[in-house]
Parts: sequence; structure tokens; C-alpha cells
Amino acid sequence: MARISIMNICDGIAAAFHGTNVVLDAGLAAVPIIAQSYDQIAEGLQDTPTVQVIPDTSLVDASTDTDRTTFKGCVKHGRYQFEVTGYARQRSQVGEDMAASIRLWDALEAILEEEGTDCGVATGTCTYFGVADIKGISWSGQGRVALVYGGVGYIGCEVLIVVEVF
Repeated sequence: MARISIMNICDGIAAAFHGTNVVLDAGLAAVPIIAQSYDQIAEGLQDTPTVQVIPDTSLVDASTDTDRTTFKGCVKHGRYQFEVTGYARQRSQVGEDMAASIRLWDALEAILEEEGTDCGVATGTCTYFGVADIKGISWSGQGRVALVYGGVGYIGCEVLIVVEVF
């Protein structure tokens, strides 16, 4: 397994979300998502929608002489999980809050669905989050999350992204 920096993956995920326009309230203009990687998170939110990307867990398989080998080329398989917390808006009216939360969640899912679609025909390789050695991604999401940040209540969503490296 090539050594990939957790920080680079985290920054790549944040960059994929940053600046994407999303309509949070019906009838209003689309607004860009503000994405913060682990080292850009502040004590309070300046604006919404904001997503924060934080490394969560990792699991790397042992490398053995018989594990996924071709000509004795041992391969370690790593899985890195990142938590993406999306702050859609400050809490105010439950119906409007839920609509904003689901719209943000849907926008994040759409961005993730586009990752890896730039596979090279000649090389057969795909790029995820601009990091060449990522081999695949999967994710799960939750669309109704009550959040408190800096003493202020927000509604939002959470997406757990699993990055496969080997």
C-alpha cells in the first residue's frame, strides 16, 4: 500500500464539497457550500451551509505472503473513515429546517456520486478527491441531525465516507 496522508485525503474531501451551490430554501437562490478541513475549523460558524471534514477511524489489514499477492507482491488494504458534518441552517421552524437538511444531504450525495467518474480509458485508473492512490469510496448518510456549535442550535446532516486504499 502506498503511503497516503490522512491529511491529504481530508483536504481532498473538503475541496470536493467547497463552493458547490445548493438551494436550501425553496424559492431562494443557491448558495455555495463552505467546506472546512480538520485544520480550518473555527470556534463558531461564519455562515451556512458549512461542512466540516474530520478523520474518524482507520483499519489496515496485515500484509502476509499469501494475502492478495501476484508474484509475491504483498498488498495491504486500508480503510479510512472520515466524518462529514453538514450544518444546513440555524434551528428555527422544523419543516423548513428539515427541508434544508435534506437538500444539503442530497447535494453532498450528488457530489460523492461524481467522484471516481473520471476513469482513464487507457489506464483504467480513477481519481477520488484528487488523491491518486485511493482505489474506491463508499459512504453512508443521515439526514436529520440536531447539532449545537458554539452554543447555537443547527439542523444538518452527517455523512461517513470510507476511503479504500491498497
